[in-house]
This record gives sequence, C-alpha cells and structure tokens, in this order.
Amino acid sequence: MACTKEYSFETGKGYSGTAIGSLQDTAGNCQNVYVNGTYLVDSVLTDSNYIVVTANIISPGKYYIFTDTVNGFWFYDSSIVLSTGTQTIKLKGYGKPILPIDANFTVTFGSSVCQFTIPYNTSVIGNYFPTTVGSYWTYNDSQLNDTITTHVLPIVDTVTNTGQSYAVFTDRLGDTALYRRSGNTYYTYGLLYPDNSSVPVEYAFLKAGVPAGTSWDSPIVTAIVANQTIKVKYHFTLLGSGLTASYNGNNFTNVIKVQLDIQALVPPTINYATAQTSFFYYAKGVGLIAIEVPGSTTVMPYNSTITQWKVN
Repeated sequence: MACTKEYSFETGKGYSGTAIGSLQDTAGNCQNVYVNGTYLVDSVLTDSNYIVVTANIISPGKYYIFTDTVNGFWFYDSSIVLSTGTQTIKLKGYGKPILPIDANFTVTFGSSVCQFTIPYNTSVIGNYFPTTVGSYWTYNDSQLNDTITTHVLPIVDTVTNTGQSYAVFTDRLGDTALYRRSGNTYYTYGLLYPDNSSVPVEYAFLKAGVPAGTSWDSPIVTAIVANQTIKVKYHFTLLGSGLTASYNGNNFTNVIKVQLDIQALVPPTINYATAQTSFFYYAKGVGLIAIEVPGSTTVMPYNSTITQWKVN
C-alpha cells in the first residue's frame, strides 16, 4: 500500500483511530526490511525506490510508518490497515542520495524501531545470477555421484509475505527455489532450517560490487531441535571479486567468492556458533558455478561444480 496523503490521527481503536502494532516479531526481533531499487548520487528517487516492512498489527486503523532522513533521502507511508495480524507495507522513497556512501536507516512504527542499511550502488555491474526463463545449469554433484540440472521455469511466484515476485528454479528431484534481483543484490526466499518448525524468509545471498570482507546476515528464525527452541541465521562474507576459476574444463573470469556460515544460538549459550561453512562461486554472465563444503567431524565434505549451461 502506498499513499502520499497524511492523516491527522485520532485516539482510540478502530478504523477511525490509530493502528497499533510493531515492526518486531513476538520474540522482540526486528523483522526483515526489503529494499528495492538502485540508489545513485544526485539521482532523484522514483517509484522503483521503496522498502517493504513487515508489521504485526494488533489493532487496525490509521498508520504512519517512516524512516529518518539519511544522506538526503527517506521513506514513509501513511494509510489505513483494515485487519490484524502480519502485514507487509511498502514505504515509498523520497529525495536523492548526496554522497556515495552506505545509508544506515531507522524505521519507526508507533513505539517500535528497527534498523536497516542500503548499500550504495555505483552501477549495476553485470549479472552474476541470471534468472531468465529457459536458462539451465548442469553440475557434477558429489552427494548424488551424478549430474543434476537446474532449470528456470516460465512462471513467476509472488510471495505475499515479502510483496516480491521471484523466478522459479527446479531440478529433476522436484526441488524448487525462488530468486530475485534488486540492483547488485540477489535474494532468495526459503527456509533457513529444513524443518516445519521454522518459517521461510527472504535473504540476500549475493552482493556484487561491494569490497572484499563485506559481511551481512539473514533474518533470524527459530526452530525446534530435540524439543529445544534454537535460533538460526546465515552469515555471509564476500571473500573476493574479479577472481578466476576452472571447473570441468571450463575457465571463468570475473568470479565472486562468498562464504556462508550457518550459525545457531542454542540455550543457555548467548553467542552464535558456526555449525557449517560453505563456499559459493558466481561467474559474471553465467551464475553459480561451484559450491564447496569442507569436511569436518560433523559435516560430510560436498562439492558441486558446473559442467555445462545455457543462459537465455
């Protein structure tokens, strides 16, 4: 929902009063903020520049959700929410970036506040994860001891929770995955922990054009393991860009290497511990070319390397 009209709020519940809710989940964790658009110095924001927040509505009514002004631009939306429960709300962007820097925002709804960052995008620097219909990638899979091919289906899946549309990937095992791109950031929507006790979320799995050493986290989800509630998140680190790699007789340049640490917080500990580390390689104009999982005392080694592909 997007609207530029401002309301003079009234007190009390109901549609004539102010909506009551929070940007945090029931555990008090800030919910993910989805960023759309490219943000360039001296470029006035357009309709493609917006964020999507998730709010838990306790009482319907008029709302005003807004950010502070950072580096010359800001976001807000004012409208009416008609029902309780989890709602996704789009906040339109205004102004224009002044400096080529990352922008760290605070978003406010009632008494709840959360933070998010919009990295500065100098330009869209090429496609490191194509999602064009009819494209495919075939890999040697060490777990299957066979090849497996991933296809992009001729459909688009729109997810209500995020308000975003995704390309649908599938393989012969019947597994599907959802992907989208915004500027130089690539997102997927799915489970962090493969169990019905957790819920799917959107998270960035690749950021192109950022310096080596840049890291970011997925949203935190809860899961039940052995009758115990734990918290799980993905921690990503970009290890390098402009790399070269060779797999199965294929040579690649302009490769990005990303480290993924799957981290868990298990009570009564207070710090996240890494349960598994994986390395992902993406080539410009091709997409994912390899996955490497080093073996450990608790994790079997695994690798998947590209053999052939077609990008439409």
